[in-house]
Amino acid sequence: MTTWRLIKDDISEPCMHFAMEEAIIRCVDEGKSPNTLRIRRVEPSVWIGVYQDPREDVDIKYCQENGIRIIRRLNPGGAVYQDFGTFCYSAFFRKSFFNNFKKIPSDDLYGIFGTIVIETFSEFGIQATIAPVDDISVGKRKIYGSAQLDWYSSFVHSGSFLFQVDKAVMQRSLRPSNLKFIDKGFDNVRDRVVNFSELADGNVTIDQVMNTFIMKFVSVLKVDLKESGISEDEMNLAEELYDVKYSDDNWTFSTQNNYSTVLSTKIKSGVLLLSLSIEGDKLNDLSVSGDFLIANQKDLSNYISSIKNMTLDKALQKTRSALLPADLREGIYDLLIDFQNSRSHG
Repeated sequence: MTTWRLIKDDISEPCMHFAMEEAIIRCVDEGKSPNTLRIRRVEPSVWIGVYQDPREDVDIKYCQENGIRIIRRLNPGGAVYQDFGTFCYSAFFRKSFFNNFKKIPSDDLYGIFGTIVIETFSEFGIQATIAPVDDISVGKRKIYGSAQLDWYSSFVHSGSFLFQVDKAVMQRSLRPSNLKFIDKGFDNVRDRVVNFSELADGNVTIDQVMNTFIMKFVSVLKVDLKESGISEDEMNLAEELYDVKYSDDNWTFSTQNNYSTVLSTKIKSGVLLLSLSIEGDKLNDLSVSGDFLIANQKDLSNYISSIKNMTLDKALQKTRSALLPADLREGIYDLLIDFQNSRSHG
């Protein structure tokens, strides 16, 4: 049985929280830290996906007036509101762990961790199901969300449980695109989600749910957990990342280029936006944003770099064979072909 480290830290400030997340995955990748399960709770804050623009997905004025920090995550996905009525975990591991995990396919991490979460809910009489790709729902209402990141030789999968989140504040803080709800049957954030505390039988505490999740984590993944603290290497790196990156508003509110065209659609894993600068038939610049999911961000960066300064025809050919998740590749292709057709008929 493989031994993982269990960390239950008290870092609740969101910028330091994400600085520590990056520090741990870097140290796991470099062999300085073992495979790790980190459990934590964070003060009221809004976390946007790495490809999102807070101006489009967050009520910035409301958050600033109410002391709700907005912070860009390192992984993709949509904007989420967190407070002490939620708890989160991250599983940091070297990819070789799942190469040796024969009973579950290593490319189905959302399914693997989803099984752990569903079994956790089941212990409290809540019947939940995976809502592809990254959510878990009771009925049609979201009770859990997740995201993940491919980091060289390692991987981190993160999930967030809605235990007793303040849904009124969540509703005010987030401002998602209408495309976000197009296939959900809801028209606002508050109605879309449900708290664990609304569904569980009896007086259940958040600590009980956290401990049950840890127990199911051990059972499903067949690992042993040994609780210990953050290493000196991790703390030193986290403090550096906090100073130069996560506490700097430029990380979250990076300046946006001026694009002549913005296109949007809904794909399987989320909302996709393409921002284009076109001169004649030449694609001078392109930005891909939204709350879609992609584990290996280098693949998207390489794709964007490869099609800049191409004609639209060549960019479309390149997109067909791009090393991207199928829904993202097809979504980009469809938006580009629709744009090309609209120009030819305009």
